Order: sequence, then C-alpha cells, then structure tokens
Amino acid sequence: MAKMQEILSQLTDEQMSRYESFRRSGFQKANMKKLLASIIGTPKISVPMTIVVSGIAKMFVGELVETGKMVMTERGETGPIRPCHIREAHRRLKLEGKIPKKSVPRLFR
Repeated sequence: MAKMQEILSQLTDEQMSRYESFRRSGFQKANMKKLLASIIGTPKISVPMTIVVSGIAKMFVGELVETGKMVMTERGETGPIRPCHIREAHRRLKLEGKIPKKSVPRLFR
C-alpha cells in the first residue's frame, strides 16, 4: 500500500485525473455478456468470465489511450485524443506484439 501511495504521489495533475477516470470506468456486464455470447456462440456465459474479459478489455483500452497520449506528445499536439492518435497507438501496440494476430486471414482488403 505504501508503494502505491508513493507512485500516486509522483503523478502530475493530468495523470492523476486520467487515473481517477480509469478507476471509475468499466464495461457494462450485460453488454459484455452479449458480446461474449456472440463470439463464443453459446448463450450461457458465467459471471466470472464476464468480469475477467471486462477487466482485460479495460486494461487494453487504458494501454491504447496511454500510447495515444504518447503519440500526441511526440507530435507536439495538445487537446483530446483524435482517431489518428488511436490508430497510431494501435499500430505501435501491434508491432510490440501486445495485440494478437488474426488466426484467419482476411478474404477481402
């Protein structure tokens, strides 16, 4: 707990605001359950599975946003994150191997 306090004390005001927003945010369980049911193909999705997938999705979105903010600072831009920043962040995460490759090749481009 002391280590977490030390880390939080080193955050800037902007970083602390983003961290607080991240802590409060989440995906609705009903929506995640529908998404999982459509992917897996079975209507029975357990609550723990929904919670785990929601947590993984939240971590991925957080990583994408942080990388997008890094893209913005590298380009010397300010303001809200734009789609071009998210696309570049996605490309970088893919190059780092943090986004799995599709197992089925695309038919059309």
